[in-house]
Amino acid sequence: MSEENGKIDYLKDELLLTPDEKPKAVRTPILDRAIDVLERINAFVDETGEQPVSEAGRSVRERMLANELAGLQASKPDLIDLEPFDEKRLVFGHSEQADPLDDPLLSDGLGIFEVREGLKPLARPDYVADRQTCPDFERFEPLFEQVRKSVEDGSRKPQPFRQERVDLGEFFVLKGQLVHVSDVRDEHRRNGKPDARLRVIFDNGTESNLLMSSLVRRLYEDKDARRIGTAGAGPLFEGARTGIVYVLRSLSDKPEVQGLLKVGTTSGSVEDRIARAETQSTFLFAPVTVTETYELTGHSAKEAEQRIHRALRPYHIALRVTGPDGRSFSATEWFKASPEIVEAAIRNALA
Repeated sequence: MSEENGKIDYLKDELLLTPDEKPKAVRTPILDRAIDVLERINAFVDETGEQPVSEAGRSVRERMLANELAGLQASKPDLIDLEPFDEKRLVFGHSEQADPLDDPLLSDGLGIFEVREGLKPLARPDYVADRQTCPDFERFEPLFEQVRKSVEDGSRKPQPFRQERVDLGEFFVLKGQLVHVSDVRDEHRRNGKPDARLRVIFDNGTESNLLMSSLVRRLYEDKDARRIGTAGAGPLFEGARTGIVYVLRSLSDKPEVQGLLKVGTTSGSVEDRIARAETQSTFLFAPVTVTETYELTGHSAKEAEQRIHRALRPYHIALRVTGPDGRSFSATEWFKASPEIVEAAIRNALA
């Protein structure tokens, strides 16, 4: 029953509705996303006659769908309004059972699309302890969605992982879950191999600041891990806000640093990127100040950085810096150029 302007509308009284006239659920962004996930899973069931399963030997697409289905099943209490759309009873006809995705990457963050059932005790590497909700996931969600569609229509081919390092902007499938390397910082060498601290975004709305070596090791351990190829697939980031170009000035008192500017990119906040500058070789183990920032739209951060650095190559300065432990590091991305030259290079590179 509702009342407007002093009049009572008995036709809107929920107690008088027939079973076929139940009030419609309010469509929220979370519900819309869940419906979209369920529709993709239903399409797979219609094609194959069975629900997707995540296990060795299954296709990348099937393992990704199985992960999403497990997340919906584990989140039923938060998705009551999804039940009318679950025509095949894949979610609400699901009885509790052991999680087939026995992997810590899929279990310890937050977010309703994540598998939350108990796992066997496992060794917990550094990246599990640092998992947390991604505060700006709305920027990455369209990219994940486009990658999924590209995999399904065949325009992007998942390739076996055979790399010693991962690069900024890359996408991978790990245990059926999409993983995006959105930032690379504090590059160094560990045991003679390249390493760095990463910002890794997971398609369930969580993120981690794991080491590159940890992600590479995990990708090698999963024989079904894949790198999402991009050859001939067209622009992935068209129209999407993908990050920030930053221009910094070092506050170091070393004379060889005076007048130099550092130009780089990040998909997170610049404040987070430079928060511990004095502990990182890329910032010359000294604080920095931000002189200018530019929003990135339509370019991956990696692509934008490469274009800008090519434009500024005549002004590049190679630096060596000694860390607190006495080790020597090479520092890149520093340029002896005026702010006007840097600005022109950035705008031309991103035009």
